[in-house]
Amino acid sequence: MKFILRALLGLSFAAVAGLSAAADFPTKPIRMVIPVTPGGPNDIMARTLQPRLGALLGQSVVIENIPGAGGNLATTSIVRQPADGYNLILHGMTYAVNPSIFGNTLSYKIDDLVPVSIVAKGPLVLVAHPSLGVKNVRELIAYIKGRGDGVDFASGGPGTSPHLAAELFKVMTGTKLQHIPYKGTSAFMPDLMAGRIPIAFVSPLVVKTYVESGQLIGLGVTGAKRAEGWNLPTIAEAGVPGYDFEAWYTVMTRASTPPDVVQKLNKVINEALAAPDAQEKWKSLGVEVMPGTPQEAAVYVRSEFEKWAKVVKEAGIKAE
Repeated sequence: MKFILRALLGLSFAAVAGLSAAADFPTKPIRMVIPVTPGGPNDIMARTLQPRLGALLGQSVVIENIPGAGGNLATTSIVRQPADGYNLILHGMTYAVNPSIFGNTLSYKIDDLVPVSIVAKGPLVLVAHPSLGVKNVRELIAYIKGRGDGVDFASGGPGTSPHLAAELFKVMTGTKLQHIPYKGTSAFMPDLMAGRIPIAFVSPLVVKTYVESGQLIGLGVTGAKRAEGWNLPTIAEAGVPGYDFEAWYTVMTRASTPPDVVQKLNKVINEALAAPDAQEKWKSLGVEVMPGTPQEAAVYVRSEFEKWAKVVKEAGIKAE
């Protein structure tokens, strides 16, 4: 509850403290950390927003990729910075999941950062290398069950959306899958494209051109409904009834950052997300833009933390 209360009390605090912090903010460049390698969905989103945010804020936005440890290295780098709004991170659902996976070994707590805004959400796409010889989800399930040692799958690290989507698939299909973690989506794409990794769940922002060219076989999308811009069934339709998984992405900053600064950042992020070309680009790839308030984002992240804590425990997901 402390996480939500911090966010919900922000506006009241701002009324008492005044708006001096945001009046001059920003007076120097803003750093936006990406917890994965360049070319992953977080990175693509950040670089789409970067010029718009810079123009709206009147200061440059500098992107820094810090991959590794399922996003924990990047998160720690933000937690150690001043709570002044000059250090942001465009995180994925790993932020809400990692406390349950890593437990007391984690270098931060769930309320060390506060959401500025949810940026987007959307399904992943289950893809297979053509050499596997499967054309749909049912064929993939049969193929995996026919192999005593199962099949490898790639992810951007423990707790990332490709990891969790695969774990959910494994549990619901009773198949044997071995997790091969990398330092981000773009880090595992060369091995996936070469067939060294046979399957993966990948953001539509990254994988669409490879599916369209036939370099990878699209088997299904992970959401409850078909994704716009994709001629693929949902995984639930394709053979796993009830399967439903969506990844989400959020801009966060240090807790205790002046609420009026958080509100100003939220305002410009929402304005950047409202740009028609950005909305059209992401929508065509199957990703939904999600503007909203910091308070709404805080409630959403907390609900995801609680949901995945139960999944991690039931599935026995552990740090690797």
